[in-house]
Amino acid sequence: AEREADAGGATAADRKTLKAEQRADKRAVDEALEEAREEDLLTQIRHEVLRIRPQAPVEPARLERIRPRTLITFIAGAIGAYFLLSQLAHVPFGSLISQAHWGWVAAAALFAALSYVAAAMSLLGFVPERVPFWRTVSAQVAGSFVKIVAPAAIGGVALNTRFLQKAGVRPGLAVASVGASQLFGLGAHILLLLVVGYLTGIEKTPSLSPSRTVIAGLLTVAVLVLVVTSVPFLRKFVATRVRSLFAGVVPRMLDVLQRPQKLATGIGGMLLLTTCFVLCLDASARAFGSGTTGVSLASVAVVFLAGNALGSAAPTPGGIGAVEATLTLGLVAVGLTQEVAVPAVLLFRLLTLWLPVLPGWLCFSHLSRRGAL
Repeated sequence: AEREADAGGATAADRKTLKAEQRADKRAVDEALEEAREEDLLTQIRHEVLRIRPQAPVEPARLERIRPRTLITFIAGAIGAYFLLSQLAHVPFGSLISQAHWGWVAAAALFAALSYVAAAMSLLGFVPERVPFWRTVSAQVAGSFVKIVAPAAIGGVALNTRFLQKAGVRPGLAVASVGASQLFGLGAHILLLLVVGYLTGIEKTPSLSPSRTVIAGLLTVAVLVLVVTSVPFLRKFVATRVRSLFAGVVPRMLDVLQRPQKLATGIGGMLLLTTCFVLCLDASARAFGSGTTGVSLASVAVVFLAGNALGSAAPTPGGIGAVEATLTLGLVAVGLTQEVAVPAVLLFRLLTLWLPVLPGWLCFSHLSRRGAL
């Protein structure tokens, strides 16, 4: 009887112990669940990762409805679309399509596309560091979108500087590289304008002679210099811009001169860029002139160089308005009829300004997502 009583007491004690353990387990599970509810899961994962690999800190995820870069891209896209639609609404597409010779239109489109390769060469030629070539070409295509929402010169400089910085070039060196490219481009532009102006006069085009062209160009430059130097506000503005743009250019050029192949690439790219645009404008004129224009290529080059210079100085995005007027008047002045000059300029601007906007926006968005802009 005593043994049975002892066995019964032991069984009751075991049951109490088991129940106590179950209650303790349940309490521990409830406390763990409560802690899990109070502490975010991502934070727990972060703590565990830091405990395992403290040398690799992990930042908690940030959730944002709209990133600032996305908002800026959207606003810039809306501005670009507004300018695009407002300008294309006045283009007589019916007459352009019916009158155009499509072989020359295709040639003009080819030269316009090749200009982006030339632009990449002209930039990379002044960057001693290794930068991916085709990504640079994509950045130049993105510039077609950027220059719609910013003045021509400012948009391109800012885009190239930002691109080089994201490619691993230090900020000061990136600014110096772009400044060197701009400085050489300005010198090449002036030199080409004088040379082709002289050649235009030698060929005896209807209204241009070498002396008149060169003298007019020199007088224009002299007047601009006098105006800038005589007005304190303009003098300070230009001096500040030039100093900030070309600071460090000389040391950067010394780096480039140690690599003659780079320098040849840069200068060759500039010459190829101008050649592509001149040939594109010439092909656009031939597309509406039955394959012939009666105007020399040198005359077309003078018209383009003058129009491009004015477009860079104009405060409107892409030089809208100023470039079209200058190119049209220039082509008429060198011998084209207005019936040919107007659609030729419209086609040229369509290929070099408006049609690349959509590919430019796509490239801009793609490079931005990849952190290249």
